Amino acid sequence: MSADSRPHGERLFARYAYHPNEKGYCGPDGAPLLAEVARGEGAGVDVRGAATRFSGAWPYLTVIGRLLACDPLDERAVRAYWTGSAEGDAIDPAVFWRALLAIIGPRAGSYWAYLDESLAAEAAPHHAFHVFGVYPWTRLLSTGRPEPVEVLESCAILPATVMHTDATHWRVRGPRLVYREGILALDDSDDADAERDVTIPFGDTATAGEKVAIHWGAVAEVVDGDTAGGLEARVSAQLARVNARLAAS
Repeated sequence: MSADSRPHGERLFARYAYHPNEKGYCGPDGAPLLAEVARGEGAGVDVRGAATRFSGAWPYLTVIGRLLACDPLDERAVRAYWTGSAEGDAIDPAVFWRALLAIIGPRAGSYWAYLDESLAAEAAPHHAFHVFGVYPWTRLLSTGRPEPVEVLESCAILPATVMHTDATHWRVRGPRLVYREGILALDDSDDADAERDVTIPFGDTATAGEKVAIHWGAVAEVVDGDTAGGLEARVSAQLARVNARLAAS
């Protein structure tokens, strides 16, 4: 397979999977190979073999692909998972959660005992549900320590607007995750340090005013306004469901 003929879904997967993989948080060794794929190179890289070893993402892609009647690495499934999509929004969340729970439930163990039908109220077929619902970090917010919010914001995929670019870093502005008075929310006010520097590991280009998706402090991809707006709306909706759980507990 030449790099140009690689399915776009595989390149899209690599763009979002690279950042946590490079930090050692998810998936097998081989982050540099994922970066090659994301840049349109790495013609011989086995993306499917790597993707199946991402214990977080692969179950979602498997279920979403099944419900959308496509391959797990088809662009439709990959897009629905990482940023969400209108097609993904149409999936019945109850059906999705039952199918996902059947895969991840037996693997969870006692530490993840909260993965049961009670989480169905938060279920959604995209990454924000994984970050804020399935991962344990929202259950540690009451400790008052800064680490839960820091990890949640880094792991979440958030939209931002490009303010300035140079060869190694871009200055972007976008909503930051905050936890105040028991409420988890996105805040893009000045006192939220909405502007920050991010890395550009795939050699993307952009001009001031364009939208990007940020994952673990790096540009995953340059996106259009509809994708950015949809992403923020889905994250905000997910936080509303999380806050309902936090209030009840």
